[in-house]
Amino acid sequence: MSRLLLDDKPLIILPSLAKEIGLNESIVLQQLHYWLMESRNMKDNYKWVYNTYEDWQKQFPFWS
Repeated sequence: MSRLLLDDKPLIILPSLAKEIGLNESIVLQQLHYWLMESRNMKDNYKWVYNTYEDWQKQFPFWS
């Protein structure tokens, strides 16, 4: 049995960050941090991520 209610990938929400910058902003910032940690894309010694609008909508289906 899974510890999650649904078979879905969870988003991490840090309460202290949400309190400081806002809930929506903290969700986006944490997700960007996650993808940057996983990214192998490098340019001028900087990591970067790329998603299409549709890809971001899949990660954040609760926002229009």
